[in-house]
Amino acid sequence: MNPELKVAVLGGKGGVGKTVLSIALAAELGVPLVDADVTEPDVPAYLELEVEEMLGEIRARYAVKTDNCVECGRCSEVCPWDAVEDPTACDGCGICEITCPEDAIEFEPEVLGEIVRSRNPDLDLEVIHPRSEPWVPELAHVIHRMVPERPCVIDCPAGLGCPVIAALSRADAAVLVTIPDPAARHDFERARTLVEKFGLPTVTVLNRADGSGDDFDVVVPESEDVLDAALRRDARALYRALRSHAREIVEELRSEISF
Repeated sequence: MNPELKVAVLGGKGGVGKTVLSIALAAELGVPLVDADVTEPDVPAYLELEVEEMLGEIRARYAVKTDNCVECGRCSEVCPWDAVEDPTACDGCGICEITCPEDAIEFEPEVLGEIVRSRNPDLDLEVIHPRSEPWVPELAHVIHRMVPERPCVIDCPAGLGCPVIAALSRADAAVLVTIPDPAARHDFERARTLVEKFGLPTVTVLNRADGSGDDFDVVVPESEDVLDAALRRDARALYRALRSHAREIVEELRSEISF
């Protein structure tokens, strides 16, 4: 594999099978898997993991009003989440601090969890993932710290927000995943547009297909074996059920990029 190649797996809508395909792809390539969902990581839900090392803390900073505040309301006007009143909604963007005419906003740091390197012994698969309380804010800066300077597969979170953009900014290629569902296809097209803006070579995957997928590079049919293996957290069975499709994705990547 190209010594610098990092592959981001995304699709826009959640629930399309990105994580299980990411697991199979990382196992097929023999590279680490990065779970880039800081808010609700999915890989630990599918794999038995043994923590090997703590790589760093997950830190956030929350906006708070100081005694200089005159209750002008400017911070609430510019923040779509009203996070000065509800710090748990704060992503730390700093717009309230910049626009406050009284210089009355400060940011208080808080440790919300940690980034760890774990291993699934069944596949000997290295996994880099967050370990934190549920519903930690979508801290895009954490993703830059999680993605190593070596080949890896990045399992992107759902949506197309800042965390996905952060993951794509570290990627050299993308795998776009969707299912035969109108809402999923709509978000898939939005994801494709985003990936095109990054100029990344792309492989498209129609997962849980109930027929042909002529517009896609790889078609993965509906499979009870995949569902059963995922529910049982059986890594070997999950990889066996998806191995041929992971190999197809790798071959498509090879045709897009020389590695």
